[in-house]
Amino acid sequence: MKMKTVRVLLAFLLLLSASPAHAENSNDTKEAQDLLQKGLTIYEIDREIERLNEQDKKISDQIQTTGIDMVKQDKNVQASRKHAGRVLRAYYSGDRDNIWLLLFTVRSFTDALHTFEYLNMIVQNDNRALKTFTASYTQLQKLKTQLEASRIELQKTKDNYLKQRVRLVDLQAELDKQLAVSVQGKVVEAQIKILNDEWKQKGLPLFRQFFEKLSIAFVDLPELFTKDAGKNLVFEGTKGAVFTLTDQNLNSFLQSKNELFNQLAFRFTEGKVLVSGKKDDADIQIKGNFLLIPGQDMNEVRFTVDQLVFNGFQLPDTTIASLQAEFGLGFFPKKSAKVEVTEVVNQEGKLVIRLKF
Repeated sequence: MKMKTVRVLLAFLLLLSASPAHAENSNDTKEAQDLLQKGLTIYEIDREIERLNEQDKKISDQIQTTGIDMVKQDKNVQASRKHAGRVLRAYYSGDRDNIWLLLFTVRSFTDALHTFEYLNMIVQNDNRALKTFTASYTQLQKLKTQLEASRIELQKTKDNYLKQRVRLVDLQAELDKQLAVSVQGKVVEAQIKILNDEWKQKGLPLFRQFFEKLSIAFVDLPELFTKDAGKNLVFEGTKGAVFTLTDQNLNSFLQSKNELFNQLAFRFTEGKVLVSGKKDDADIQIKGNFLLIPGQDMNEVRFTVDQLVFNGFQLPDTTIASLQAEFGLGFFPKKSAKVEVTEVVNQEGKLVIRLKF
């Protein structure tokens, strides 16, 4: 209902601009649209700042916990080092060689067994001491690496926070200035709040729902390689093949995975993927690309998002980044189909994936 109010406002302004007597109102229409867009951007950047604050606290707590663990582990290393040092000194000085001479002093087979068990117990204890020291030292180094990584991540979070904070302050000052001199200022200010509430209550949950279901469905995409006896595969000798995925096949596949995709459609174009959907009075658009992401063990085909649009309003890069960080939109052909992907090309009406056996 609130979103309809925003649309009514914009439609009214468009109607005014259509009349020559009110030609100047076309500028008012664009101004209102721009102000609403700016208000939504500010809302999303503010939400990103809140997320960065939470991430900052989480990483800080993690650093503190890791620091405490390092102190404990350092004590374990010192204790195990002393024990391991005594063992190594004993072997180096020849003390451990002498204990084997006990075997030559036994007087019966039973004594020999007992002596051998005793000597074996000493050797096993020595091995445990050395292994304990090695494990303790390795764990300490691992904790140090984790701590350093956490500190680097914390610094990146703080830098990003400051960057977004400056961006927010500048945008807010710009918006306040424009609203102050606009004849529609009060009306648009009220509509900005309505739009932001609509995004918070309907838009964001809908995008999160779509992204979540896509992340689950994409994992199973490699099953299309062998579907219908591999009719979508063109073999290149015995070492590889080319898989062609049409947008129609992709949409059918997604709809078979979840009925939510009955309201969402992918369309492949030259070098770009367009996604559009509608649920109730919420329209969403996504622009992106399927890319090849090389990996150490296996390559990934990942859908990366370049643009998100909700009811005609574009979301900022912070929204895209947070959604992509939360939901992985990719698949690993080698993990399920046992083939490696070597090339991914977006073409008109289809996605071409080159595979290597």
